[in-house]
Amino acid sequence: MLIVGDVLVSDELFERHFCCDLSQCHGQCCIEGDAGAPVAPDETAELSEYYPVYRKYMTKEGLAVVENGGEPFVFQHDEFQTPLLPGQGACAFVFYEDGIAKCAIEKAFENHEIPFRKPISCFLYPIRVSRVGKYVALNYHHWPICESACQHGDALAIPVYVFLKQPLIQMFGEKWYQELCDTIQLYQKEGIR
Repeated sequence: MLIVGDVLVSDELFERHFCCDLSQCHGQCCIEGDAGAPVAPDETAELSEYYPVYRKYMTKEGLAVVENGGEPFVFQHDEFQTPLLPGQGACAFVFYEDGIAKCAIEKAFENHEIPFRKPISCFLYPIRVSRVGKYVALNYHHWPICESACQHGDALAIPVYVFLKQPLIQMFGEKWYQELCDTIQLYQKEGIR
């Protein structure tokens, strides 16, 4: 475990390789699970504000879930989450393009219609964020459906923290990310923690 500022960084973020390969997994992370993706409290306002924009990419089933609930998020297990389709485990924001599960929110972002990509927990996946005392902890989440991403990452030699450079910068800033890179380089060179 490395400490970068007030963030604990699991060794797996630089020891493991990862690179999504949608042609193999077909976006399974958006359609499997027993809970929605965590939504930070400060993201709920944006999800609500821009719902009229990204809703056009959602399925009828997803629209029904959100509109029956009144908000594009739910509060469960002491946190805000994306809602799921009943009995399916699929996120309410999922839609399919060429047989691949994709995110309606991200589609609107890619089309320059909204200013945010998707909840940071989705953007950061397979990193999961938690709190440990005064620290934020970043850990690698193991999920068998991501095996193809691990193999693809191994083939390309892309460490998790490099694959997730953009969301890490979005969450912690460029200065922090550079410090992370420098700390990892020093550790790998000298074995210092």
